[in-house]
Amino acid sequence: MNTDTRRVPRWRYVYCIVPAKNERSFGPIGIDGGDVYTAHYKDIAAVVSNSIENNYEVLEEGITHQKVVEAVQRDFCVVPMAFGQVSTEGDVKTFLSRNYYTLKGLFTKLDGNVELGLKVLWKTDAIMREIVASNDRIRILTRQIRGKPEDRTYHMRVELGKMVAEELERWGKRIASEVSKRLSALAVDGKENKPLSDEMILNASFLVEREKEQEFDAMVNRLEEEYGDRVTMKYVVSPPYNFVNLRIRR
Repeated sequence: MNTDTRRVPRWRYVYCIVPAKNERSFGPIGIDGGDVYTAHYKDIAAVVSNSIENNYEVLEEGITHQKVVEAVQRDFCVVPMAFGQVSTEGDVKTFLSRNYYTLKGLFTKLDGNVELGLKVLWKTDAIMREIVASNDRIRILTRQIRGKPEDRTYHMRVELGKMVAEELERWGKRIASEVSKRLSALAVDGKENKPLSDEMILNASFLVEREKEQEFDAMVNRLEEEYGDRVTMKYVVSPPYNFVNLRIRR
């Protein structure tokens, strides 16, 4: 007689969706060290692990979520799910059935492509020197303020700050537009996100065919050579989070 009274936890943490007919286990790489495996509907599957919790903090478990999706992506086209998607296995399969054709369409869009993210940030000291050197009004006002007490130059400093901010915005829009235009020409799709800081002038993601990834890389290198004295470019490869907007939990 089997006296094992242990039960499978109620909750399933969902990492991504993949096109797969056969069951697959990825080992104990999930949140809380859980075994990661597939839960199926027809020829698609959710990649999940069992969970005793239904709520997680991204600061604590976000890296694990990311690593699981990246591990699965080595073997499958993935539709990544947002962090913190926890539900019952029945609800997960209901989600798969209700979104079956949407997911099949996403697999068609994403298969053979990779998300490449680019963040462009000012080299603040360098761009400020160039703005001062290239704008007569800013250069003259800077000279007039230099070495004088702040209380005697308050209004001049306010005016100078506005002028510099306007020039930064103008230069930033021009550089961001040129970078985005040239990279978009090599991409299947692109998305611009909100900059994460005042120093960031472009925060964009591009969906690129794997066959064109080297060409895309070369263009990023070319842009770095052209603008590298003014900006820093941070370039990453990631699962296509920016081109998917599906959630089990709203």
